Amino acid sequence: MASNSEYCSSDSDDDETEKQRELNVIIFGESGVGKSALINQIFDKNVVEASNSAVGCTITSAKVSGTLKEYPHLKFNVYDTAGLSESGGDAFVQIVKLAYSIPNGINLLICCAEKGLLSGERFKANYRIFIEELCEKRMPCLLVVTKCDNDHPLNTWWNDNEDIVRKQLKFGFIDCVCVSTLKTTRRIPNDTLEDYIESRSNLVQAILKCSLSEPMPVDSWKRTARSYAQSFFSRTRDLLSFEESSLWPELERMFIELGYSPDNAKSEAKQFLKDLQEPNLMVPYEVVDV
Repeated sequence: MASNSEYCSSDSDDDETEKQRELNVIIFGESGVGKSALINQIFDKNVVEASNSAVGCTITSAKVSGTLKEYPHLKFNVYDTAGLSESGGDAFVQIVKLAYSIPNGINLLICCAEKGLLSGERFKANYRIFIEELCEKRMPCLLVVTKCDNDHPLNTWWNDNEDIVRKQLKFGFIDCVCVSTLKTTRRIPNDTLEDYIESRSNLVQAILKCSLSEPMPVDSWKRTARSYAQSFFSRTRDLLSFEESSLWPELERMFIELGYSPDNAKSEAKQFLKDLQEPNLMVPYEVVDV
């Protein structure tokens, strides 16, 4: 992981330093943990719709871009990703292509999790896929714990569980922010809740503090598409319940599970690896300008 000297400073007021600057942030987590609400909180407005589905339906990626009123010279590009636990191989394809196609690279990963749900196998799989496999532990990852609406102080959960997260569960988050994304209540619909204001301030400051000062492009990780895919599948097939086999049958099976015929699965697997090697990889996400 990068040294602290490579992270952004939240104390800089130099307009020339921040002029034309952009932060590329990827948010990941299972559906239903509050990723959409978190993005809305960052921009302090409703920019993405949350799903009411009981089974979760975050199956596509989206890029939300805009500035914050506190930092008009800093553009935030926040990428919401498909939930790996819900859509399996399809999500893997989207996320890898997303990481390869983000202009200039990535400044920060945000792992969004619901309070109390960090020890499940699906959460562990998501974390390892992003941090250990996709980013090779070289990218800072900020943990954001949602649904802390009744906690006072807001960081109570982290104070009580930091040692467990770091020493027992072995998660290497650079820091943690506990938030309440509930902006108003039915009783007082016109008043912004204090916990929301505090949460947003803590969240934005943590993003600025933990982000790399310069984005890290995927090609700087010095891995070819083929060796990356081989390594990824060999080390994560157990996490995603893929059967053990060589690379090509593995990829073909993934596409078959997504509904492709055996013949089409073979061609899709071949095209997938070819796509990763394209210098102008198409960006697989919806764009939302704030």
